[in-house]
Amino acid sequence: MQVLATAGGYYENTGAGLSLSWTLGEPAYTTLTSSEIILTQGFQQGNLFGTNLEEIPMDATAIRVYPNPVTSTVNIAVTLPNAKGRATVEVYDIAGRMVKSTSAVMVGHEPYRLDVSSLPSGIYLLRVATESPAAVRVVKLVKE
Repeated sequence: MQVLATAGGYYENTGAGLSLSWTLGEPAYTTLTSSEIILTQGFQQGNLFGTNLEEIPMDATAIRVYPNPVTSTVNIAVTLPNAKGRATVEVYDIAGRMVKSTSAVMVGHEPYRLDVSSLPSGIYLLRVATESPAAVRVVKLVKE
């Protein structure tokens, strides 16, 4: 299930079978459950990104994004063993729209510098997908 919305709605009570679906506010990071009810807070949680490759998630130490918050240029350091080739770097706004995309050449462990000065202040998702080894990581990026 995927949702992009600026507000929300939906309610149903068919014989107290109860269904509630609402999207409004900040993205949530937790889902509350009981034996009978599931409540997903904030934006409905679905798959924001898809790919036709088998994705191997990077662990938290495999990528560093700094400074964060950023004003003009963000450094992206990928420290995967045997990393080589290209990486795709994409920036999405909080509504899931891609606002910037580029291909970066990975040279050793030198950080890639991404200019985000043209983006308005806000919260973004930075997606880094490496070619070899195939790995994907999404990081929250705050632009001041």
